[in-house]
Amino acid sequence: MASKKTDRTTRTMGREFKAALWAARHPGFLAAPATVAASISEFGLTPAGYVAGGLALGSLAWYRAHPGSFDAYAAPILRAARRRWFEYVGPRWERLMDSCALYTEHRRTGATHYPRVLRVRAYSPSIDLIAVRLARGQIPEDFEAKASAMAHALGVQRIAVQHTRPGRITLIVQRNEPFTYVIPAPEMPSRVEDVDLSAVYVGENEYGDDWCEPIIGGHCLTAGATGSGKNSLAWAKLRSMAPLIRAGLVKLWVCDPKYLEFVTLQQITGPGRYANTPEAAFELLSRFVADMEEQQRRMQRAGLRSVKVSEEFPLNFLLFDELGSMVAYNPEYAREITGMLARALSMGRTTGHVIDAYVQEPSKDVVEVRDLFPRRICLRTTSPSHADMVLGADMRARGAIADEIPDLPETAGIGYRVEKRSRTPERVRAAYTSDADCAEFMDYMRTGQTLRIVA
Repeated sequence: MASKKTDRTTRTMGREFKAALWAARHPGFLAAPATVAASISEFGLTPAGYVAGGLALGSLAWYRAHPGSFDAYAAPILRAARRRWFEYVGPRWERLMDSCALYTEHRRTGATHYPRVLRVRAYSPSIDLIAVRLARGQIPEDFEAKASAMAHALGVQRIAVQHTRPGRITLIVQRNEPFTYVIPAPEMPSRVEDVDLSAVYVGENEYGDDWCEPIIGGHCLTAGATGSGKNSLAWAKLRSMAPLIRAGLVKLWVCDPKYLEFVTLQQITGPGRYANTPEAAFELLSRFVADMEEQQRRMQRAGLRSVKVSEEFPLNFLLFDELGSMVAYNPEYAREITGMLARALSMGRTTGHVIDAYVQEPSKDVVEVRDLFPRRICLRTTSPSHADMVLGADMRARGAIADEIPDLPETAGIGYRVEKRSRTPERVRAAYTSDADCAEFMDYMRTGQTLRIVA
């Protein structure tokens, strides 16, 4: 293809015009000194100094008197400005791009073109969001391939790459561990109306916001090594929708092969909805699928394609702990259980038959029906490949470094989920549910009455 006439020159833009363009892109560097000079010229040095001192003292008083509002509104702006102009700008940024080979060269002029930082946001002390315009000829995959190298060059823990729109990306820079504290178990709502099954609270994300997961509309698979905090995630969901369970609007089914973690739930599941052996699990799944098929026939007779959770059409929630022990490690009923799971996973969404499963080894050899779970969470793992197995291809390269989470009690519940719109891994932490919190849940189930109304 013939090149444009304007591309045939070997000369580059003059430095004075480059400086003018830079000033136009960063008007604050001209506006701030101009404002100070105009104030001094108009009002004099002393009044301008009083105003500046008053602003500084007012900011300090705000910082000391009301830390909550200062950290929520002022601190992110000041933090982002400081990090942009001292870490992500000018020669520092160009040296980073040079060291990671993230630049392009014009084949005729030999000019070097660097990706440009458009904006830096720092909503928390641990996470920076850097909006970047790619240099011509670059693609987001170039940054994904160099994410680990960039993290080491910057001295940060993790860099994830989020695709925003053509020619632009956002770098998610995790400077340090955002979860240095234990998130308490969610409070159990007092009324049925307070529960939103499309967004059930289970913990916090890396930005300090609530982490909510939908219960209705799909199944969820959570993978994690022993001690990674899988059970806290399950208990957080149970506590968050406790009024619906007590009211009978959510029917609880439990497969508990370890005999320990959820054995107390046997008191509230009702007959035939708790299993702790392969044979009992197969029978439970058979009843679960039969209930699903009966509901399909009822919906067909009523001419309904979807239903809301109600007394007539309750949500059936199957909590399946240690899935691998039932479908891979015990061959006697493995094929039958896998077949029943496949039927429920492929057809249960519209009837409100939801499966919430937990597994240590997420490979296809263990969980053949892994791809039938539309929602997936990956806690700490023992293999680098597990993040891609659970969250999708190249998720570890994009920043889901679940295998690098330390195997410590302090890190239980930390993992990754994928934001559907951007397909970017997000670091999250599940709320911790203690034995006392579990006992409180059971007491809540056994006492009091809840109005049985449509959710």
